[in-house]
Amino acid sequence: MNHFVSCSLPQQPSSVEDSGRLEALESVRLMDTPSEQRYDVLTRLACRLFKVPIALISLVDDKRLWFKSAQGITVRETPAEHTFCARVVEANEPVIVEDASQDPRFQDNPLVTGPPHIRFYAGVPIYGLGNNPLGTLCIIDRTPRAISPEELITLQHLADLVNFAIADGQQSVTSGELPADEIGVETLVGALIARAEQRHRAGTPPKLILLELLDDFLHLSKSQYGMVGEVVNEDGALVLDVIGISLGDMSDKMHAFFAHGGRRLNVDRMSALTGGRFQRPEIQVFSETDFAAISPSSLPENHPPLHNALMVPFVVGKQNVGLMLVANREGGFSLSRAQRLLKPLMDIGSRLIESMQEERKQTALYATLEEFRATLDATLDLILIFEEQSQRFTYCNQGGMDQLGYGDDEIKTLSPAHLIDCFSDTAPPEQLAMLKRDDQSVRLNTHLRCRNGELLPVQATIQRIRHENSGRYNYVIVARDLRESLEAQREIEWITHHDALTRQLNREGFLQALSKNIPLRCAAARRQAVLVCGVDRFKRINDAHGTAMADDVLRELSAVFAATLDVYPDALLGRLGGDEFAIGVNLVDDKHALELADRLRQRVEQHRFSMIGELQLTISIGLATTTGGYIKPEELLRRANAAQVQAKLHGRNRTRQYLRGMLKEASRYQNIEQRLSGAFARDDFYLLFQPQWQLSDLSQPVGAEVLLRWNDEQLGIVGPDVFIPILEENGMMIEVGKWIIEQALDDFIAVRDRLPIDFFISVNVSAIQLMDDDRLAANVLDALRQRGLPTKALELEITETALIQSPEWIGQQLAYLYNHGVRIALDDFGTGFSSLSHLKQFPFDTIKIDKSFIAGLPHSKEDSAIVESLLTLCAGFGREVCSEGIETQEQLDFLYQHGCDRIQGYLLGRPEPALLLQSSQE
Repeated sequence: MNHFVSCSLPQQPSSVEDSGRLEALESVRLMDTPSEQRYDVLTRLACRLFKVPIALISLVDDKRLWFKSAQGITVRETPAEHTFCARVVEANEPVIVEDASQDPRFQDNPLVTGPPHIRFYAGVPIYGLGNNPLGTLCIIDRTPRAISPEELITLQHLADLVNFAIADGQQSVTSGELPADEIGVETLVGALIARAEQRHRAGTPPKLILLELLDDFLHLSKSQYGMVGEVVNEDGALVLDVIGISLGDMSDKMHAFFAHGGRRLNVDRMSALTGGRFQRPEIQVFSETDFAAISPSSLPENHPPLHNALMVPFVVGKQNVGLMLVANREGGFSLSRAQRLLKPLMDIGSRLIESMQEERKQTALYATLEEFRATLDATLDLILIFEEQSQRFTYCNQGGMDQLGYGDDEIKTLSPAHLIDCFSDTAPPEQLAMLKRDDQSVRLNTHLRCRNGELLPVQATIQRIRHENSGRYNYVIVARDLRESLEAQREIEWITHHDALTRQLNREGFLQALSKNIPLRCAAARRQAVLVCGVDRFKRINDAHGTAMADDVLRELSAVFAATLDVYPDALLGRLGGDEFAIGVNLVDDKHALELADRLRQRVEQHRFSMIGELQLTISIGLATTTGGYIKPEELLRRANAAQVQAKLHGRNRTRQYLRGMLKEASRYQNIEQRLSGAFARDDFYLLFQPQWQLSDLSQPVGAEVLLRWNDEQLGIVGPDVFIPILEENGMMIEVGKWIIEQALDDFIAVRDRLPIDFFISVNVSAIQLMDDDRLAANVLDALRQRGLPTKALELEITETALIQSPEWIGQQLAYLYNHGVRIALDDFGTGFSSLSHLKQFPFDTIKIDKSFIAGLPHSKEDSAIVESLLTLCAGFGREVCSEGIETQEQLDFLYQHGCDRIQGYLLGRPEPALLLQSSQE
């Protein structure tokens, strides 16, 4: 029995573990093979026909269920004991489960209780050439549903196509060849047409339905390419306007033809080339012989080759209005079969084209009507007239009726008191008193009552007019809708007080809101706090990624702040400008304000910004508080800003609360920032050299650390802890850093012949240089090469905090320098983040122990334990250790006893401007 012909015939029960079935499964050699288009087309078609999220072609062996094609899930296999499909194989007949959660056989199944949460299941067995069921074609839904007998027949016919694909091996039935089973094909085509009809009734655009039909028809016919188009009149000539193209296996030139210029074809020319058949209102088949008579020169350049074609015309009133054409099917087309099977396609296509034409006609008609209506209703005003005596309306323009929602007859039954507020009994009488005088009019703001009960705000001009003949009075009201005007005022008000980028309060709006948010004396949260948050080194994001990306970062940062403040319903959030945000919140005491600041810093530091892969931000926060509103909002904000300046000056990523004198310090900081901008041009910078010693031989230094200093004529000597952060913030650090390396090497060259042979200089490199200077490594090597110095003559010191900013890029820079022989030192070891991982991740020659750990030696047990551990750890990693800040003999003796390699500090040598350094004994 050939099960691949029709799986609707009754079958004998099977067993999943039956050896004959397993041999049959092995013989088709489909298990664990790559996905194939011929099977994927069928599962996609099943999803579309039955409107389900999941469709599968499964193969079942004795241990597992493996999916040859899967739509809607990503897994490729599951254990056989949990599967619905195994039951289909065992039953050897379709299995339908309308609601698995209510079915005792399946309700405890993990595929029902857990992902993918199966509720509806319909599975049909699939076969090869033999009688053994190999697996299933099944459809799955996550909601309960039923399947009709007609739908089950369609599913069985789809399973027939799977059977054909398995039986025919490499011949792809599903991606092209129509099967010999006329009933199956007719059912499948009928299902496609029915789906198109259903989508058409549901309001799906006809053009989209035609494109879907073309795609399905191309796959079913196994043609090389196809197109669908509409015949239109263009300047008196009939043209086929190609709506869509579906392409199979085609060359680049053929793709280019359809992509550029091959979408409008002259109907008369095509008809002449085909002997008039192109315009016949009946299904046409063109053979290779037909096309052989057409000279290639008569076709457009790069036109795809034509071996055979099937054309389904779309006809309205015996006139061709469009067509669907597929070409180059292996073996050609059968005219009689096409005419018999594809007549429904011709009918639905004709109706779809007709719908498109009707839509265009309606669109043109609506455009004309709209133009006429616009002429009649050119005025934006509502015009109403009512009689004083009868208190009934006699006229309302169309625009007025549209806005109020009344019909002409309905509005004439209403009284002015019902429709217009200023005529109601509750309105102030003086508003309309002057209308009693002749030739007077009143302009006022009032409301009109719409039919739905809403009030329409208007500015109305009201005039009382007397008819001479009758002596009666009429009121004429010309009212202008104020909704847009009021909305514009609200929008202007919003814009005035909000930041357009983040949609939070701006500075003015924040200060205004802060002045209204003063806590009551009796309130529990009577401490008014203002926090100013600034992004550390935000300028580098602007410079490296552009302002658009930086704006995205600010928007996301604003969302992080807002989420953190969710627990404070009355908190205020504003953007002051640039990268600075302000937060206003009433709390119980200052301790709670500091805790909030810490939470904000932690949330920002832990957040990974989606638009820049590895970006990690830190913020510096300034805090100022007051009680009872004794400090004005402007002053409170100024104090918080001054505290934030101090937070940045003291290392960033920290909080500082306002203390007396900080405003003066903030002013000094601004002065320093201004003077620093011209320091490089004035040659204010200079270098100092602090010697480093090998602890095993203190007779002469082995190297020197290079230290940058600044002497300003107005400010005097400014410490690096003050001006280095500003250099990094304003973008000067890259230029100054390059100068430090080149100047230090020049000073080294000048006295090299009087220094020890292996003497080296050690230069600190800023995080900004590592992240933003793409030429850092190249510049360092060029500087050494130009001066004839070996790469080991230079050591670069990197801080741990620099490594967390962009570890992948910084790692590449350091590895490149390390591989070329430049020494790399990790500075301030133990004071940053993830120190142990850095020892493994980055290529360091030397580890420098920060002086904060040295200061307590040897008396501090904690410092002693830390230093001993660090020395042991670094020795285990094979890294040389240099300890900083040696100021006493006891510290030196301790480090010597515990195996430290190098040292530096005031005990042995202070920083000097000259590189010729004295021995430690001197």
